[in-house]
Parts: sequence; structure tokens; C-alpha cells
Amino acid sequence: MSYRLTKAVPVHGCSCKLSQYQLGELLNQAGLITDFGEDVLAGPGENSSVIQIAPNTAILNTLDFFTPMVDEPEIQGRIAASNVTSDIYALAVTKIVSVLSIMAYPENMPSELAVGILKGFGDFCREMDIPVVGGHTTRNPWPIIGGAATGIGDPQKIIYTKGAKPGDRLFLTKPVGIAPAMAAYRLCKEEESRELLEDIPKDLLETAINQAITGMITSNKPVAEAMQQIPIHAATDVTGFGLKGHAANIAELGKVDIIIDNLWVIRGTPALSAIFGYPLLSGESKETAGGILIATAKEDANDLQSELDKRSIKYVEVGYVTEGNGNVNVLKNAKVIEA
Repeated sequence: MSYRLTKAVPVHGCSCKLSQYQLGELLNQAGLITDFGEDVLAGPGENSSVIQIAPNTAILNTLDFFTPMVDEPEIQGRIAASNVTSDIYALAVTKIVSVLSIMAYPENMPSELAVGILKGFGDFCREMDIPVVGGHTTRNPWPIIGGAATGIGDPQKIIYTKGAKPGDRLFLTKPVGIAPAMAAYRLCKEEESRELLEDIPKDLLETAINQAITGMITSNKPVAEAMQQIPIHAATDVTGFGLKGHAANIAELGKVDIIIDNLWVIRGTPALSAIFGYPLLSGESKETAGGILIATAKEDANDLQSELDKRSIKYVEVGYVTEGNGNVNVLKNAKVIEA
């Protein structure tokens, strides 16, 4: 098919989103950073809103959509579903009761691509036992896909981005490097641009691209299940703000500092980042449908690793928490671990 989803947009995946600073300014100017009352346990700044509706019941709502990462429509749909559901799984809530799909595409996009995207989105949700109960579809100059998810959890067991404590150890459940890997994916399809990659072995390119796609379509639900079993102080998924940006959310909300001394990256992406100029090794490259960054006390770290191992979840300890004022330091000599 001649129509390519990734050619229809200038930015891809979570790279289309506003920066943390721009988003904060927008919300402040609109008056949306406010006190919602005692029933609203979390609002803007958290991965999902949390509203208590009964002593042991809270409703979680999140909305997420973005531009295409890949040209294969069903894979693109799966990536979008993985990303939106991750916002609830990041709070250690595993019960997502419904999803609404959101899609928009230009008039010249073949309808079979729209069908494929929705099919991939729906297939992923069904595999997670989540019904897709409706949605909204419009015309738009750029193709976009995503959804709105609703979860239910015990408010006493929800894990927030805030709460990290000095001495905590930090674990990440997917390697970073989505942006450079997917830039290589796009360049491999451009005859006139392939010479940029001529010094990268073909098998390394294929590995980076395949690892990136596999990671994006892998659900974070098993991570949420593991987090339910032991004390966790804070957690967040790693998406459009990059590893450093999402670690900064944990640091700022917890009024602590975070040190990143291990950079777990998709194999081959350091070399690709050097070609494309992505700030991967400073932790600032944007991710899409990334892993969960988890802060837990030193005495509980072994139990966390055991729970992750039981579920065959890969992970790396990437740093630790110290006393501080909300800063993140990605060490210049951080060890780079290629997955």
C-alpha cells in the first residue's frame, strides 16, 4: 500500500506531545491546577485521575492519543492501546472496566488502514479483558489514535507518582531508546536516506527496531500485578517526557532527588542516537508505551525483583533516591546497559 502512516505526520508517537514546561504553563494559565476537594485523590500531574466514590472504591480515568509510530495499522493500534492502558497500570490498578477509542484521519487515508488500526486497538484490549465500549472518530489532517480508559481500584492500594523516599531503589521494566529505534525504522524505508545507516550492521538495526516494537506492544499489566504484592513508594510509566522527565515528576512530587546511574537502552540505540542527535544518554529522549519506573525501599527491593521474575518481566535497577528538592541527575558516567 502506497499510503504510509508515518509519512503523513511530521512527529511520531509521544513526540507529538507538549513538553512538561509547556503543559504546566498551559494548565496554570487555564486555571486547571486547583483543589478539587477531598474526593479527588489525584488530578493533573498524575498518570490518571483518581476519584473516591466509596470507602474502598476509586474510579480512575485517563485519556491518551498520538500520531503513528509504524506503518502497519494493526501494530499501530496495539501500541496506542498499550500506551493508554499503561496510565492506569502505572498506579498498580489492574481492573480496567472499559475503554473508549479515539481516532482521526485525513480523507485521503485508505479506510482499510483505519479498520486495521481499530482492529489492533481492540485486539490488545480484548487480550487484557477490557471491553472497548465506544469512541469517537473524526476527520483530521494528521492520523491519530488512542483512547480513554476507566479503571477501578482500592484507594488504599493505589501507587502514585508521589511518595518516593530517600534510600529507595529505582527499577525500570522496559529499556529506553524508542525514538532512535523508530527513526531507523522510518529511514530504512527511504531509499535516499539509507546511507545514514550504512555503518550500522543490518542485524543490529533489525534488533533495535524489533525490540522497540515488541516493547511498545507489551502490556504493563503484569507489572501492576507485581506492584500489588509488596510495598511500593512511587511509580510512573515512562513515555513522552523521557526517563529523566518522568523521574523528575517522582522527584518533584516526593521532594527528593533522584540519581540515575544505569541507563538501560534498546540494543543499538546509542549508536543510532549519535547519528540522529537524540539525547538518549542524558535520559531525555522521548519514549512511547514505555516501561514502569518503580521506587521501593531497599528492604523490599529483593521482593519486588522476585515478583517481577515470577511474571517473566525484564527489568534493571537504574538508580536511587536521596534527600533533596526535586532534582534528577543522570550521571555522565552512568553505565549503559544494552538490552
